[in-house]
Amino acid sequence: MTTDDVAKAAAAAMTGDEASFILQQDRLIRVRVLFPADVRSSLDKVKALQVRSSSGQLFRIDQVADIDYDKGQAEIERENLRQMVAVTGRLEGKDLGTAISEIRNKLTKDVKLPPGMTIEYGGLYQEQQSSFRELMISLILAVLLVFITLLIEFRSFAHPIAIVTGAVLAIAGVLLALFITGMTLNVVSLMGMIMIVGIVAKNGILMLDAVEDHLAAGDTLREALLRSGRRRFRPVLMTSLAAMLGMLPLALAFGAGSELLQPLAIGVIGGLTMALLLSLVVTPTVYALARRAPEQN
Repeated sequence: MTTDDVAKAAAAAMTGDEASFILQQDRLIRVRVLFPADVRSSLDKVKALQVRSSSGQLFRIDQVADIDYDKGQAEIERENLRQMVAVTGRLEGKDLGTAISEIRNKLTKDVKLPPGMTIEYGGLYQEQQSSFRELMISLILAVLLVFITLLIEFRSFAHPIAIVTGAVLAIAGVLLALFITGMTLNVVSLMGMIMIVGIVAKNGILMLDAVEDHLAAGDTLREALLRSGRRRFRPVLMTSLAAMLGMLPLALAFGAGSELLQPLAIGVIGGLTMALLLSLVVTPTVYALARRAPEQN
């Protein structure tokens, strides 16, 4: 006998087996044969249920199985008309993304689902992925809106390309700061990336606006870039330092609940540190290349 044979015999006795059909008013009604109610409700009688082996011999079901009372499922949950069983857990010492990745690998290798059964990952993980998608769309829209605004303001492509390039590259500073401090890329740190785009764009406007003034005064492009760097370095440095010092208490997690915003503060500080170098080197270089390209053509 196999466990499947025993299970089928018990199921036929307790829930019945479709033995035939009855035609009634052009409808086929199934006939189910099962044990009487007094047998199915008695634990002793269920234990004495006779099961026939492959050799034709009979034996009691309690010889091969433990028969006992068990509490039934108090509530059956359904989602989209499908029965659902929720499996939850708590994390300790591990981030949500890493835990879900390990669970996926474990289930893929070791668990074979029967037909009609599927696994879906919901709860906080589903909300996290939804928030990630929305914030990534917000980040892309922020970059596009900054580019369009700069294009309208300066009426040329050189300025927006240079400023947006510096803003996008400053995001690397956010990722580097999170990596050094051991923080994870989460919803809060993505909000810091969006903030960095606006702050770096402001620094680039300060820098290139001064370049336009020097060019209008008769300076060459090289002279205008050098004078603009010396002239705008202090305002850019002071505004960046003010923002970084304002974020420092959150980055150090001072105060109750500050751990929630700590990745945001660390990301902003890292992005602003990278932006200081970019605003003095990358933004003027890209602007010079973008401005000379039309002249050479």
